[in-house]
Amino acid sequence: MHDERTLRRIHEEKRRLRALRIDELQLEARRSGGTDDRRFWSLAYDLEHAPWTTNLDQLREIGIDPPMPDAIDDAELGAALDAVIDGLAVIQVFLLHTDHLDDRACYRRLRLDVLHDRVRDVPPATGSREWIDLAGGTDRSAHLAVHATDEERASLASAGVIVPPRMRRRADRDRRLPRPTPS
Repeated sequence: MHDERTLRRIHEEKRRLRALRIDELQLEARRSGGTDDRRFWSLAYDLEHAPWTTNLDQLREIGIDPPMPDAIDDAELGAALDAVIDGLAVIQVFLLHTDHLDDRACYRRLRLDVLHDRVRDVPPATGSREWIDLAGGTDRSAHLAVHATDEERASLASAGVIVPPRMRRRADRDRRLPRPTPS
């Protein structure tokens, strides 16, 4: 990963370009009689106008280029996974519910799938954060088997939801995952 000064320069440039584009959106709205509320246009920019990218490209931009899973041996795997997780935190992307995956499965899922999802390129320190739930999605079985509380499981079972049997955690990573610092 790049040093702090380089990271700061990259993120400041993105924030500068974002601010310019928000100014343009505000001006266009003012000229056409629309709202010129800066908070509105900041949100509109972040959700609709910011350029598309991927978290993989964002990681590469800050100096982290995760190798393909098959190129990493078991001795290198932990450090490679930590680099991805820590790099994601730098760009304000945080993971949830990863303990149902061992390190190799977690790294593989991130590198081959999650990091390729299209996201808006919103710079850090704008109040925007991305949360990725690795037990989320339409198939909630991993969440229910590993991460759900006993109360949640019982409530769903009483509502007629098929709750899979408990599975042991394959990792003890979730409690150590980076979290946003209070602003």
